[in-house]
Amino acid sequence: MTVFVDHARRRDLILEHSFALFAEEGFAGVTYQKIANRCGISRTLIYKYFKDKEEIFMYAIKKATDDMSSVVEKVTCRADLTTVEKIRRVLHLTIWRLSRNRLFLAVILDYLLIQKQAGADIRRKVRRYTFGMRFFLKRLIQDAIDQGFFVPLDPEKASGMLFGILESYVLNLTVIELRDWKECIPLIDCYINECLIEKPGECDENPQ
Repeated sequence: MTVFVDHARRRDLILEHSFALFAEEGFAGVTYQKIANRCGISRTLIYKYFKDKEEIFMYAIKKATDDMSSVVEKVTCRADLTTVEKIRRVLHLTIWRLSRNRLFLAVILDYLLIQKQAGADIRRKVRRYTFGMRFFLKRLIQDAIDQGFFVPLDPEKASGMLFGILESYVLNLTVIELRDWKECIPLIDCYINECLIEKPGECDENPQ
């Protein structure tokens, strides 16, 4: 009797379990055997899907960024939101999702530091996985300018400013462990309000 194996599902399960392990024990603390034990399969079987621990880790990061990109795309396709509302919603959701993955973000930071010490170009690695968000922000900002919501400005610089707030939040979240995700929302909203042609008034420090 032939047993059908859903290889795509098995691969996803390995990534999900590995994601949790990396968040719990850090990159250096996870071994192939620990991944196999968590998945309930043999190490030999895992090798059929991934060549080493680093490949699993990089795929786990890609899966997380792809999930975020999917959320962003759904927001940008909503016809009931203005472009400015889409920008706010995308950034608010991103901050919220980052806050829920603090441990894994800390592991990524630890991994990048290890790579930097080994002489790797970590800027290239970071930009590879943040390109999607930068692209979406720049495109939405350009749309807001074209539609008359935003004052004339440089979309590249504006998206860089907003992305800088996200980067600052990640640093606070993973290293200082102080900033609540709700504290970051007013910073985002204040900058967006400053870009508007029609100003809404004082920045709301207690957003809904």
